[in-house]
Amino acid sequence: MANIMSLKSLRNKTSRNGFDLSSKRNFTAKCGELLPVKTWEVLPGDSWSIDLRAFTRTQPLNTAAFARMREYYDFYFVPYDLLWNKANTVLTQMYDNPQHATGLVPAYDSLSGEMPYVTCEQIADYLSSFPSTSSESYVKNFFGYNRGLLSAKLLEYLGYGNFSLYASGTSWSDDPLTANLQLNIFGLLAYQKIYSDFHRESQWEKCSPSCFNVDYMDGVNSMNVSGITDSAFIKDYNMFDLRYCNWQKDLFHGVLPRQQYGNVASVAVSGTATGTPLSVDANFSILALRQAEFLQKWKEITLSGNKDYKEQIEKHWNVSPGDGFSEMCTYLGGVDSSLDINEVVNNNITGENAADIAGKGTGVSNGRISFNSQGRYGLIMCIYHCLPLIDYTCDITSPIYTKVHAADYAIPEFDRVGMESVPLVRLVNTSSNIFPYDYHLLGYAPRYIDYKTDVDTSVGAFKTSLKNWIISYDNDSVLGQITSVTGSGPSVLSTYTSFKVNPNSVNPLFAVEVNDKVDTDNFLCTSFFDVKVVRNLDTDGLPY
Repeated sequence: MANIMSLKSLRNKTSRNGFDLSSKRNFTAKCGELLPVKTWEVLPGDSWSIDLRAFTRTQPLNTAAFARMREYYDFYFVPYDLLWNKANTVLTQMYDNPQHATGLVPAYDSLSGEMPYVTCEQIADYLSSFPSTSSESYVKNFFGYNRGLLSAKLLEYLGYGNFSLYASGTSWSDDPLTANLQLNIFGLLAYQKIYSDFHRESQWEKCSPSCFNVDYMDGVNSMNVSGITDSAFIKDYNMFDLRYCNWQKDLFHGVLPRQQYGNVASVAVSGTATGTPLSVDANFSILALRQAEFLQKWKEITLSGNKDYKEQIEKHWNVSPGDGFSEMCTYLGGVDSSLDINEVVNNNITGENAADIAGKGTGVSNGRISFNSQGRYGLIMCIYHCLPLIDYTCDITSPIYTKVHAADYAIPEFDRVGMESVPLVRLVNTSSNIFPYDYHLLGYAPRYIDYKTDVDTSVGAFKTSLKNWIISYDNDSVLGQITSVTGSGPSVLSTYTSFKVNPNSVNPLFAVEVNDKVDTDNFLCTSFFDVKVVRNLDTDGLPY
């Protein structure tokens, strides 16, 4: 006989209905920018179907260029509890049942029920901290674009509203918005979480949890994120910064910063000491050698992948813990397509002048994704980015001709002894007055990498007078994306910014050069999201 006192059968009898959340979204973009073009709120039990149809047209091109560009629409689900660990407790309104401590001393405080938020005035004050007239280094990002203007663009694409006025020099006191709304920061945190999990080169760029996580907020006191105008917050990259995608991995943009994770494993065989004379055995045991060998194996396997829990468990244990246990947001799927450039010939030329050949680019994207929330609150976010596929026009020396010794050629017995260095001079070997980096490195790649891959190059007039026919990656591009040399000896000059796509990489193709304003966006995109969701809500919300 069932225990009537358990009350297990007492549950809310929910409705379940389908809803049409379809919408059209027009937006402009620059290449390399990671843009959140659409965001949806997810409830427990939701079942989603999203059918995307998109079309892109470029601004007029100078030529019918031999340029290749790829468009990506990627969908992600970000649960709220990854952004704030007390979100689930607050959303179920079990304020007196917190599951996360806020200190060593026991506290029995109840949560307030508030979500982390900022006000419109705080956002305006933050954006006003990046005046275009300032010479402070933190005002511009690593590409030289104004961070405030880019943050205003990010905020509008996320749906927080139009704050570009304050990024252009106007203060809140001079021209406030109609209402000083309180806005939760889950959209900003989710965007940064997606970047950190899927668009950050974890071997090069360190993780910054403060950009996407507010677990430090206790949920008891005010949940206003009041420190966004502090100088320490402003001077570093944070939740308001627009992010960029990485170049497609190849011989030069797929290198690693070191040969293994941490220092090289070694076995000590001798040593010296002061004071009492010691006898140090110059030999080492085979067990010590074996331990060093397997330690080296662990380090090399660790370096070969991303640093997140899921991938490291897969690499070392050969099992997948699943997205729910990885502390990562979930990739739902995506759509990718190519931008085609067609020629536009103007024959309306007077005199003996030749016909003028210009170009126009178009792209079409179609795809569908499905998703079930499995009882979790969160956000679905669609991230758009356009990736140029570069042609190297720098002064490359083919590795075919740098082999001047028999040992320089591939030897099968040495094929599995670890990574090899990629010298910078393999990418650029030009005047030493311009490029004095003869012994420095780009990074490390698999052994005999030049036998296993190749890169796209352009020569002849495409390096000089016809640069506007290709997406050129020349000597200046390399100089602009490596660090300055300090000290002596070979060192890796690349940083994580070396792998980021600079929007100005397509400047030769277009009549207008890009800057930090939306008016110079190169790509005009229209997208239709045919969204059907089944959720546990009533259609009319009435009690009968």
